[in-house]
Amino acid sequence: MVTQTKHERKEKAVVQALARSALYQLLSQALAFPSQESFTALLEADLPQAQQAAAELPADLSAELAPLLTALAGHLQTANASRLQTEHRRVFTHILSLDCPPCETVYTCRDVFQETQELSDIAGFFRAFGLEMAERERLDHMSVELEFMYFLAYKEAYALTHHGPAKVRVCRDTQRKFMQDHLGRWADQFTQRLRQTAGGGYFECVASLTEVFLKTEVRFLRAQPEAVSVNPEWRRQSGEEFSCPAAEECQ
Repeated sequence: MVTQTKHERKEKAVVQALARSALYQLLSQALAFPSQESFTALLEADLPQAQQAAAELPADLSAELAPLLTALAGHLQTANASRLQTEHRRVFTHILSLDCPPCETVYTCRDVFQETQELSDIAGFFRAFGLEMAERERLDHMSVELEFMYFLAYKEAYALTHHGPAKVRVCRDTQRKFMQDHLGRWADQFTQRLRQTAGGGYFECVASLTEVFLKTEVRFLRAQPEAVSVNPEWRRQSGEEFSCPAAEECQ
């Protein structure tokens, strides 16, 4: 039986936190509207880093992620920013589509009042870590929530290296609570809808990758998100329309 030293356990925890942050970063960028700059970063930086990071995760998860990451690489290598922009518009549309809405409150809120409360709660998470959102950006967009988890996992790795257990616990506890109260509640429905709407190709691959990774994250963080049962049709019935976070680019 091999016994790890305290230093070895800490180093392993740092590597795992950085690996998790790399996967979150990849998924966040993969679901954001693809500018030429972000497409290049996705292909040349985010994806290779995530592929290396996946090898540092538990063997069963690494084995499940590897073929999905390889498939994603294939889609990106045969695409360009313009083609992904067209596909992004088709899947998500400029005005929020109820076929595959990428925003949490469409799934979790029954009316505009509950939506306001949920957005306020998300903003509270961000403010607690000194984060401010761009004026036109929706706090509850899947890409934004994934980016927040990337930030928290990276901050956990930094705390493990430079701070004590108290700050590490804050980072981990916040990840657990955000997964339980927000991201974990609607991720399954979103990835299912994304897979159906995409009908193959890049976004179906992203949906599968997101689904696999987030399910393991729920277990890893010991989160217990409540299943979503809200029908988003109330938005259509109310006649409400609002733009996607990348409104200017999507036009």
